[in-house]
Amino acid sequence: MAPITIASGWSIEARRPLWAGIALIGLIGGIALLAPLFGDPYHQDFVQGLSPAGLPVGPTSAHPLGTDTLGRDVLARVALAGRVSLSIGILAAFLSLALGAAVGMFAGFYGGVLEAAGMRLTDIGLALPTTLAGLALTALLPAGLLRPVAIITLLFWAYPARLVYNETLRMRRRGFVEAAVAMGEARHRILLRHILPHLRSLLLTYAPMNAAAAVMMEATLSYLGAGVPLPTPSWGNMISEGQGALAFAPHLFLAPAAFLMLTTSGLLLIAEGLKRIHPEGVRFSWLAL
Repeated sequence: MAPITIASGWSIEARRPLWAGIALIGLIGGIALLAPLFGDPYHQDFVQGLSPAGLPVGPTSAHPLGTDTLGRDVLARVALAGRVSLSIGILAAFLSLALGAAVGMFAGFYGGVLEAAGMRLTDIGLALPTTLAGLALTALLPAGLLRPVAIITLLFWAYPARLVYNETLRMRRRGFVEAAVAMGEARHRILLRHILPHLRSLLLTYAPMNAAAAVMMEATLSYLGAGVPLPTPSWGNMISEGQGALAFAPHLFLAPAAFLMLTTSGLLLIAEGLKRIHPEGVRFSWLAL
């Protein structure tokens, strides 16, 4: 009988999804960073950018991904949209993760009124229908690029809060934490020195999944007209514009949709790679709450 070997977390097989995800995110991020090199996304080319019938043209040497209905270069717009969508999604993912982690840690460690209030708010956040709640918040917040950041943060903080709360409760019962409490160590030092380091795998594994969900949520809000205001391009509002031109200019829909798909796929591959490297993080998923 052949011996059974168990690959370590840092084996080539375990790291393959991680490197594939990093390569995808690096490609999309590089295109977004180099957006100015692809031309002016607001320039209307009425000579080479529109057909004699006034319709957008497909890929040409002058416009590698074609043009939109106003003669604007799709590559330049989708690259700038990458800057906008990635910036909003990653910032909102970081803020929601930080807020949720703070609520979960304090509620799980201190207990009492703080635990009751924090977890009831978390339950409310988890029960909200995300898209409908996002549209409702749109009416309450001023328009601008920070509006989708605020909406996503307010809608997504409850997921990591519940995860961190459950893990903090488990860690609070561990012997080394009880020993630190018995020795009179300050509670904030126990949180920072003993509990937070043990949450690293959970937070590290959850972060790219949260970022993927945030990028997708930003695209959803922009698609519905509640996210990035026009004429600033984002993948969501470009998909919305391209949907009406599928019959005669499918590239208007396919280009931003492909960038969005590759971005979320890359972030999820990174999350999968991190879970293989840190197997204890496999049991944590906001999709299984």
